[in-house]
Amino acid sequence: MRIIKSFLQLPNREKLVAIESLLWVIWIRIMIWVLPFASVQRRVQKRGGNLHSIPKISIHRLRTMIMVAARYVPRATCLVQALSGYILFSKYGYHPTIKIGVLTDNGEFEAHAWLEQDEKVVLGESEKDFQTILGID
Repeated sequence: MRIIKSFLQLPNREKLVAIESLLWVIWIRIMIWVLPFASVQRRVQKRGGNLHSIPKISIHRLRTMIMVAARYVPRATCLVQALSGYILFSKYGYHPTIKIGVLTDNGEFEAHAWLEQDEKVVLGESEKDFQTILGID
């Protein structure tokens, strides 16, 4: 119930961004489930590249909207959030880069995705030092 109350208290513009965030997280999650990653990547890049910049919303607000939406979508991993974030950040006038990195720690392999703006992590921070293997502009 608290989430609904918080949602209703948002300004109308932010309500739309919150709904848009949820829809993108759901859509990206479904695409990752049914399509090869290369196909998802092409679609996300095309969608992010074709957007016309509209008045900016702060990076912090966009980040928060995506992270909250991801809590309500099963298996909305760091990759789902980074890809959704790429589209939304692009739409609202930013030029993000998706980073995908790997790490082998104590014999265990880990992978992580995050979003950067001006070489600063804006979504998907991690305390671990992942080695970047892919950057998507």
